[in-house]
Amino acid sequence: MYILAEPLAYLIRPIYHAIGNYGLTLIIVTLLIRLATIPLTVMSQKSMTKTQLLQPEIEKLNKKYKNDKEKLSIEMQKLYTKNGVNPMGGCLPLVVQMFVLFGFIRVVYSPLKYILQLTNENIEAIRKGVGAARTVYEVTLCGMDGVKEQILALGKKPIDFDFLGIDLTQMLKGNTGDIKMWIFPLLAVIATVITSLMSKNQMKNQAQTNESAASMTNSMMMIMPVMTAYFTYIMPAGMSLYWFISTFAQIIQQAVINKIIKKETVKEAERKDKK
Repeated sequence: MYILAEPLAYLIRPIYHAIGNYGLTLIIVTLLIRLATIPLTVMSQKSMTKTQLLQPEIEKLNKKYKNDKEKLSIEMQKLYTKNGVNPMGGCLPLVVQMFVLFGFIRVVYSPLKYILQLTNENIEAIRKGVGAARTVYEVTLCGMDGVKEQILALGKKPIDFDFLGIDLTQMLKGNTGDIKMWIFPLLAVIATVITSLMSKNQMKNQAQTNESAASMTNSMMMIMPVMTAYFTYIMPAGMSLYWFISTFAQIIQQAVINKIIKKETVKEAERKDKK
């Protein structure tokens, strides 16, 4: 995750120093990354829409070669190649999102290193100065008495982690009595449920095309909200904020792109049929 965090830090640092707001910085960076991944999302949606339009031909192949899986696989690949469909095209955006997620986790847990650019020696000195254990993550140091003074002594300006009255270094775990701490975790879970339902709806038309993929989507629809609830419970509120903004942006992005791509792909298929 160190390798993934450094490039992300190069984007986060100048934005944070320009606006001086940690929460707003996380939102802006999250949206910029979402904008940068639009081409991958478009490619993915085109592939999925084309696969849906090929459903009748795929059903014919399934019936014709139902007793010959090897031949079926060959013919399916020919069909995909002929129509410019990449069966794995939908996975690439997910892979990119996972890399970004891991990078964000490291940055959010180590803001002194990646945002203030304190050295490991500086951070270790701060740990000793406040009597913190070596295993404590940097983010847990930030709210301790004496940390701000030590950061100022190093010639750095301490990060203000307050966003809408919420300390983004704090976790819901251990703070369940604070109503404000529930806001971003709950929003993240709700947004994840919506994206899961959207994904299930997309795969519904492909159930016969790829039963295993449809089954996996149904499983993920149940697992992802639970995973989101768990991780936003044990992670700093900054991660909950990132998770919510990223997922909410995905909902809007996916809805708009689906509508545009479906029209274009249908028109393209109609032109091929006429030829």
